Amino acid sequence: MVVLFDVNGTLTDPAGIGDSWDAPELGLRVLRGAVLSSMAATITERFVPFAEHLRDALALEVAAAGLDPQRLDAALRRAAALDAYADAAPAIDLLRDHGCTIAALTNSGAEAGANTLRAAGLRNRFDHVFGVDAVRRFKPHPATYGHVVRELDVPPGDITMVAAHAWDVTGARSAGLRAAWVSRGEGVLAATAAPPHVQGPDLLAVARLLVGEVACGDG
Repeated sequence: MVVLFDVNGTLTDPAGIGDSWDAPELGLRVLRGAVLSSMAATITERFVPFAEHLRDALALEVAAAGLDPQRLDAALRRAAALDAYADAAPAIDLLRDHGCTIAALTNSGAEAGANTLRAAGLRNRFDHVFGVDAVRRFKPHPATYGHVVRELDVPPGDITMVAAHAWDVTGARSAGLRAAWVSRGEGVLAATAAPPHVQGPDLLAVARLLVGEVACGDG
């Protein structure tokens, strides 16, 4: 089995985006704003790198909160080097120990995604890192997940997408992948979301469920 992780907000903690203002709550709002903007760009076929959506979302949140805009560049540098959640490495190691292939699919480009994982101390745990730059559409467009399926040359049902975002779960399920939802961040799964095959409060809980459900080495 291939376990395919989302990066921002799933493996890495967006709270660091607000460090420049001592405002950790800013991070998740900025990430959600950037995702919304990227979805609109995909629908209207106007692809620009995710970093630009992130900059715009951050600028809007900073302006709305009356924060110092001179700290934007420092915050964007921090956004590219977010800390991993404490359970990220143990969860990945558990899956690797059970024979899973470990991959990532990020709304950033593949190189930027690899750099983010490297800064978080996770890159060497991944067999593959995929970015949306290959298809010039953002998740949850089916082409993003389809790119992973083609590159890995495995059936979609042999890939489990792990994400802390209901929209990513829905996108993966719609593309024929299995999905696991990490409830940290959203707390409650939206009623309109596609149901995940597995869900848990954090990455380690989800990893334990996955290895209990499927022998990765057999997939």
